[in-house]
Amino acid sequence: STQSTGSSGINAEYGGSDPSTYEMIQKIQTLQRRLISKTEEVVAKEMAIQEKEKLYIDLKQILARQPGPEVAEQLQIYQQSLKEKTKQMKAMTSELNMCEAQNSEYRYEIETLVRELHDAKNKYYMQKRKERNLKERERHMNGGMIPPLISSQRQDSMNRFTGGGFNLKQAQKA
Repeated sequence: STQSTGSSGINAEYGGSDPSTYEMIQKIQTLQRRLISKTEEVVAKEMAIQEKEKLYIDLKQILARQPGPEVAEQLQIYQQSLKEKTKQMKAMTSELNMCEAQNSEYRYEIETLVRELHDAKNKYYMQKRKERNLKERERHMNGGMIPPLISSQRQDSMNRFTGGGFNLKQAQKA
């Protein structure tokens, strides 16, 4: 897939031109965005559940405070109100159950995304370890280290010359 100009910067920043490492980073970022989104949805659903539970408790208290036997007309009004509230309660209870079921699904999906993210990170780190081990093996195969351009140790038996090519050690006269 084509990316914006920033993708080449990310690619250079995280491993040069290795497409598999870049793809792993992209997958990790995508999974993290999905995880954040699903977490936000779960929080919103939990808040909705809390509001519904509070409304349910309020309605229950209203029903509990209904006055005792009174005039027949008032009794009919109360009965009608009770029927409406019961209907609302049933609707809210079923909505609450649906929200709780959806909440459970989101939690499961979050767990799955967290596992996938963990697996992707492990693959990424294993890939980095393999690359580092390969570089170390190559370095050991090339004699352990890259030979320095200027040797810091000088052998006494070597003749030292300056810019004009003149020997700095005085030849011993016999």
